[in-house]
Amino acid sequence: MRSIFTSVASRKFFAAIALVMSLSFLSAMSLSPAYAIDLPTDDEQDVLVRTTLMTFNDANMTGNYSVLLAKASKQFREQMTVEKLTVAFESFRSKKLFFEGIVTDDYESQQKAKLDSEGALVLAGEFKNDDVQLKYKLRFAQDSEAWKVIGIDVDAKKP
Repeated sequence: MRSIFTSVASRKFFAAIALVMSLSFLSAMSLSPAYAIDLPTDDEQDVLVRTTLMTFNDANMTGNYSVLLAKASKQFREQMTVEKLTVAFESFRSKKLFFEGIVTDDYESQQKAKLDSEGALVLAGEFKNDDVQLKYKLRFAQDSEAWKVIGIDVDAKKP
């Protein structure tokens, strides 16, 4: 009888150990993406800034925010609608604050690219030319292994 008890007890013990090890492994796996995120290269950051701002500008010029919304992250799409974006950026359209000329301009980063406390990539800077001064702060999240916008803060004014 003792060998049956020992066998059952040892099975339970090893099952408990296996369960703890599995949970530890799963916990480590769930944390690893937060640590595995690499910042995009300078060239990739440049592309993110320019393409996001040009998509934003095109949306303002046309009044059609569906492409901006479609290119955004899942989190952004869940919180925003075309109608909300249309209302939020009405001042760009009414003041004709369009900035298609910046696509080839140089810009200054206001801070080094970083991941914020929520794990979002933050890119901030400023474009200046004879037609417009544009300050931006863009936030991106990894969505399907691509950086997609989750926040847009743009201040544009004519000099």
